[in-house]
Amino acid sequence: MLLQKKTLFFLQWIVLFLLWFAFDLLMESVVFDYLEWNGTTKNDWFFVLWWVGVLGWFFYGLFRLVFDKTP
Repeated sequence: MLLQKKTLFFLQWIVLFLLWFAFDLLMESVVFDYLEWNGTTKNDWFFVLWWVGVLGWFFYGLFRLVFDKTP
């Protein structure tokens, strides 16, 4: 039962990360191109927040998969 819960959580974790990645691709290919921010320092704030989100999502999933022992 616990293995099924962890497997389901892992799949949800991966799918939501892929959505997060798709959001990044949208921002880089459409929004930043429209604003002409590609190749400038105007989009640095976005990439800092992007990596904070990636690391936060990684450690959240790691904690839930490894340390969470709820039945």
